[in-house]
Amino acid sequence: MSRLNEIIEKARQMPLLSSSATRLLEIIGDPGHSIQDVAKIVINDSALTVKILELVNSAAFGLRQPISTVTHALPYVGEKAVVALAMNLASPQVFNRPLLGYESKKGELWAHGLRTAIAANELSRFANEKISAGVAYTAGILHDIGKSVLSKFLTGMPAEMIKKLENEEVKDYLEAEEAMVGANHCVVGAELAKHWNLPGDLQAAIRYHHKPADADAGNRTLAYVIHLADMIAMMGGTGTGADTLSYKLDQNYTRFIGITTAGLDNVMMTVMIEFEKTQAALFGSGKDGEA
Repeated sequence: MSRLNEIIEKARQMPLLSSSATRLLEIIGDPGHSIQDVAKIVINDSALTVKILELVNSAAFGLRQPISTVTHALPYVGEKAVVALAMNLASPQVFNRPLLGYESKKGELWAHGLRTAIAANELSRFANEKISAGVAYTAGILHDIGKSVLSKFLTGMPAEMIKKLENEEVKDYLEAEEAMVGANHCVVGAELAKHWNLPGDLQAAIRYHHKPADADAGNRTLAYVIHLADMIAMMGGTGTGADTLSYKLDQNYTRFIGITTAGLDNVMMTVMIEFEKTQAALFGSGKDGEA
């Protein structure tokens, strides 16, 4: 029996993002923004300011002199790291808890989102139409947020869902979710994105990252970038539990992303290296995504 209305209502009850996180996501999508625009937002968020100063003064950067202002820190840290920290701080109820309905440990959703973000950033360079690397990165972090809501409703069901896949009763995990509770994490994620007042391109990337061909023409390339980046993240060993590698790759991605097989191999290697570096820089040696 479908529980769609109950699930959607749960998404609408999730805490809103902070005003600084929301504004950062808006600015990243503006091609005319500057690092100074980012700094203006950060300095009004004390928790984010502390984290950025901790980061820039950490051993990962190895600076000879300590930095004490956001303005001086941001050129070293970079706006993508700022977005990553902002989202981690703003939505711990999404990223920093276990997803029992996916048999996923605390922090795995965050790690998967971070690896997807890095892959999306790399793939954006190969897109057949210009898309913002910052938007692609942010969409990568956020693409699976629907799982944080849907997990509760799928608790105790993964074994049955995997059996449906093995018996070819469903073609992928998305259909398995729908078969069990009448909703999938893409639809739920898009509802949460709408609740959070995220920009339309981010909402579309979240909604269509497993079915990019269904996205409207203006957001289809971004949807394909996140679709492929999601697969790269799972193939790289960072998934979200029971559903890892249980989705179909839309081979039409080559119409939107001009990359060869050799190019994909290079991207996967870059993502592996950058993921480890970014994870260590942002959160030290820990792997649980706690800032």
